[in-house]
Amino acid sequence: MNNWANRRGTFVRAPKVLRKIPRAIGAVLAVLALGLVVNAAVFAFGYLQFAGLYPHPDELVVLRSETQSRDDTLSAADFLRLRQQTTVFQDLHASTEGAFSITTPTGLENIPASLVTTGFYRMMGDRFYLGYDFTPEDEAPGQDHVVILAHAIWKRLGANPAIVGSILLMNGEPYTVVGVLAPGLRDRGAPVTVPLVFKPEPLNPSDRGINVIGRLKPGVTFQQAQADVNAVMARSYLFKSGWSVSVEPMQAASLPNERKLVLRLMLGVAAFVLLIAGASVANLLRLRSEAGYQLRVLPSPRFPRE
Repeated sequence: MNNWANRRGTFVRAPKVLRKIPRAIGAVLAVLALGLVVNAAVFAFGYLQFAGLYPHPDELVVLRSETQSRDDTLSAADFLRLRQQTTVFQDLHASTEGAFSITTPTGLENIPASLVTTGFYRMMGDRFYLGYDFTPEDEAPGQDHVVILAHAIWKRLGANPAIVGSILLMNGEPYTVVGVLAPGLRDRGAPVTVPLVFKPEPLNPSDRGINVIGRLKPGVTFQQAQADVNAVMARSYLFKSGWSVSVEPMQAASLPNERKLVLRLMLGVAAFVLLIAGASVANLLRLRSEAGYQLRVLPSPRFPRE
């Protein structure tokens, strides 16, 4: 009878003693879930932005100027010098931005444009839905009225499967369509791309605005590439006036500084949340220990006799 009374008393009081434990478990699970979600969001964002988009992405690098100015682009003179004198790149290409007015089914529109050196899309490994990339002949002055369409703008223009070779009026001038990019991330960028042509007249090294992307030769490290670029820049008078060029992995450089700051803050928050989760787990273990101890020492209840 006493044993049954002791057991019954234990079951009666146990929920009161253990009431805090489910709350602690819920808090720990919520905190852990939040930490996992934040970490997953950070890494998934970076992965979706870069991984799997280009062949051998570890070979792609961005070249940026390092100055006290906020402008991190290079000049055309910088690009041509690096393209001619560096030895560590399979390919080195430049791009910049522009705008054109074109006629769409909804009327005349001003749209952004990309200007790239010929071979840029081949270097990046972009796929074409129709046609092909620019050829070296398209980079010659007077032969540069050719255009590559993003898949989204091609659909807006009527999705003509025979559009390659046709004429598209841009800024009132005829441009021959040579290709349509495959659907994907490029649809988020400029709808049209034209060749970036450098005129034969002298280039001003202070006129910046050129983005430079390169693909390293197999086996070349980022440190070797940086040393090669430094050697080229050291032979330029810009080096003496405080200009230098950094070589960064494209995966790290593909995000603007503002987004990098946000991602660092997210990682910091995730680390803080996981620290809280660890403290919660420790507190849960303490509660379990105390609960077990109280269950062992609870006195048997006194039940009134019937």
